[in-house]
Amino acid sequence: MKIVLFYAAIFVLLVSSMAQGGAVGLTIKDYGISFGNSKRLTGLRFNLFDHDVENVNGLNLCFISMENPDFVMNGLAVGIWGTSISKRRGVSIDGLFAIFDQADGMVICGIGSEFGRVNGAILGGLLAGKDLHGIAACPLGINCERINGIGIGGLGILTSRAKGFTFGGIGIDSDVIHGLAVGGLGIQADEIKGIAFSGLGLESDEITGLTFGGIGVYGRYINGLQVGGLQVKGEVLKGVSIASNCYAAKKMIGVSIGLVNIAENLKGLQIGLINIAKNNKAPFKVLPLFNYHK
Repeated sequence: MKIVLFYAAIFVLLVSSMAQGGAVGLTIKDYGISFGNSKRLTGLRFNLFDHDVENVNGLNLCFISMENPDFVMNGLAVGIWGTSISKRRGVSIDGLFAIFDQADGMVICGIGSEFGRVNGAILGGLLAGKDLHGIAACPLGINCERINGIGIGGLGILTSRAKGFTFGGIGIDSDVIHGLAVGGLGIQADEIKGIAFSGLGLESDEITGLTFGGIGVYGRYINGLQVGGLQVKGEVLKGVSIASNCYAAKKMIGVSIGLVNIAENLKGLQIGLINIAKNNKAPFKVLPLFNYHK
């Protein structure tokens, strides 16, 4: 009964403050407890609709947050519906959706979030933003310009640059991937440096490092250890390539192991049933078991 009366009293104070168009509470020079749309407060703040708030240090509990272009929040912020806070420092919990320019700390949002920069951790259904430095985990997916840290997207990840560890349930689409990347079905990038695993296929203009594609690995310039279920194909293959078919359209430098190995220009060793080195003189262009050109 006491708890019911407590919450009823809070609700009455909030409604009263809304009717007055301001805030009521126990405050001294913006320190204390406030009910309503106080612009600045250090302490405990409760409101139904936040708008044009400037600064809160402590606890901010709000039902709906509207336009707050200059709102700086330090502490714990709890919002039920669409919290709009410019800068967040500390912990933010948003029932449905969160919009902010920058967050330093942890953000938890139900459906998703739209942000400028995160330094820390963010959890939500779907995330869309510019810069992530830290950890992001989302059952639906991540659409972020730059990821530096750990990004886990249940369905997939779309980004311009990923550095660290990224996982996409369906796949990953990025201009640049540096680090460890795992795509359930596929990975597509302009440049990969590090380790990349894909359930079906992996494609990138430039690959340096270790890559695995369930069906194949495809690129223009490939350097390192590449393993493809059916094919490893590139203009230049350098290092070790393992697949049913290893195909170098221009040059193969290193070792290729497969059922059929084809190199326009071989500088290294081919091991397989059929080995084709087009730069060898006849009758050594096509050989069984192995082929070699230094």
